[in-house]
Amino acid sequence: MGSSSQAIRYPVATTGAGNIDALNTVLANLCTRSNPKDGAALTLRWIVEEETLDLSGEAFAHLMDHLYERITTFLDSNEVSENLRALRAIYELIDVTISENASKVAKFSNYIRAAFETKCDPKILVLASKVLGHLARSGGAITADEVKVALECLRGERIEYHRFAAVLILKEMAENASTVFNVHVQEFMDAIWVALRDPTLAVRGKAVEALRACLRVIEKHEIRWRVQWYYQMFEATKDGLGRNAPVHSIHGSLLAVGELLRNTREFMMSRYREVAKIVLRYLKNRDRLVLLSITSLLPRIAHFLCDQFVTNYIMICMNHILHVLKIFVKRASGFIALGEMAGALDGEICFSRIAPRRGRPSLEALACVGNISKAMGPTMEPHVSGLLDSMFSRLFLSLVIPPLLPTIQNRLLEFISTILSRSHHSMPRQSASGYNLLEFARESIVVYLEDKDGATRKDVALCCCKLVANSFSAISW
Repeated sequence: MGSSSQAIRYPVATTGAGNIDALNTVLANLCTRSNPKDGAALTLRWIVEEETLDLSGEAFAHLMDHLYERITTFLDSNEVSENLRALRAIYELIDVTISENASKVAKFSNYIRAAFETKCDPKILVLASKVLGHLARSGGAITADEVKVALECLRGERIEYHRFAAVLILKEMAENASTVFNVHVQEFMDAIWVALRDPTLAVRGKAVEALRACLRVIEKHEIRWRVQWYYQMFEATKDGLGRNAPVHSIHGSLLAVGELLRNTREFMMSRYREVAKIVLRYLKNRDRLVLLSITSLLPRIAHFLCDQFVTNYIMICMNHILHVLKIFVKRASGFIALGEMAGALDGEICFSRIAPRRGRPSLEALACVGNISKAMGPTMEPHVSGLLDSMFSRLFLSLVIPPLLPTIQNRLLEFISTILSRSHHSMPRQSASGYNLLEFARESIVVYLEDKDGATRKDVALCCCKLVANSFSAISW
C-alpha cells in the first residue's frame, strides 16, 4: 500500500569473513514463522554495536552493505519466514547508532513502506506495524504520509489486507507519533467506521485497537474538541445498530461502545441509560460474536455507574451471565464476566461455589473465583479452599486467591522443589518466617547451572540474579 518504494540493493563488499559468518548465523536464527531462537535478535544488535567500535569506517560500511543486502533479499522473498526475519532484524537495529544513522533510518522507512505495499500475510503486516511504531517512537523519518495513505485505504476500494494494514498503521501512529497523528483525528473519526464494520473479524479487531489509541490521543485535546468527537462517535455507533444492520456492523458498534465506556467517562455518564438500553436490546441475539460482546460489556456498564446498575439492571444482567454459564461453548466468557462483575460491584454479588465438577478445571472459572474472592475478602475462604487441588493439577500460576495466599505460596514452593530436586527427597528448610528463597536456590536451583541444555543454564542464571537482587528487600515469604 502507499507509493511504490522498492528497497535498494547494496553490493556486497568484502570484509572480514568471520564478521560476515557471524552475521549470517544470527540472521538465520531469526528465520522462523513463530518466535526466533532465544537471544538471536539481541545477538544481532550486539554484533553490530561491537563492530562499530572494532572495524574501521570502510570495513564497517562494507559490513552494513552486506546486512542491507541480506535484509532486501529476505523482504523480496515469497517465504513468510524470511520476510519475518528481515523485519525482526530491522526492529532490533533501529536503536543502534552508527555513523550513517540518517541513511539507515531512511532505508528502514523504505523497507517498511514496501512491506505494507507488497505483503498480505497477517503475520508480516502485524510485525511491520510494530517496526513502524518503533521507528516512530525512536524519532525516525516518519511523516504524515503514513497516516494519509492508511486513511486513503479505508476510504477507497475494499481490499482486505490493505484495510488490515491501514488500521495497524493508524494504531501505531496514534500510539507512537501522536504529534503527527493529531492533525488527522477528524479524518480518522470519519474513516474508522469503514474498518469497524468490515465483514472480516480480524479487521474489526484491529480497528477497535486503533480507535482505542485514537481516543487516548483525543484525551489531550481541549474539552470542546473532545466532546465534539465523542458525540460524533456515539452517533455513528447508533447508526451501526440500525434495524436492518448486518451482524458485522452490530458487532463493530458494540466494540465501539466498549471503548467509549472505557475512555470517555464524563461524556458517557449522561448517556448511561441510553447505553444500557442499547446493550440490553441484544441480550437474546443469537450471533456468537454479538453475544460475546454483550457479555463482556455488562461488567463495564456495572463499573461505570454502580449504584444505578444495582438499582435498575443487576437482575437481568446476572440472569444473562448465569444463562451463558450453562452453554458449554460460551461458558468461558460467562466466567470472565462474572468475575469482573464481582470486582465492579465491590462484593455486592454473593457467591457460593464455582468449581469444576469433572474433567480438567477451567482457567476462566478459576480466574473468576480469584476476582470474586478479591472483591469479597476473607468471607470467601471457606468456599475456595477446596479449589487448591484443581489449581495445582494444571499449575495455574496466574491465579491468586487473596485469602489463601500464604497457603498457595508454600504449596507452590513445595511443588517446584519436588520437580527440581534430583533426588525428589530433599526439600528446602523452613525457617520461622517461611521458606528462605536463597537457601532454596542453593539447594535446588544452582545445581542446574551444569545442565547440558544452554537455555536451561540461562534461565537458572537469570533466576539466581533475581533472587539475589531481591534478597535485601524480601528474601522469604
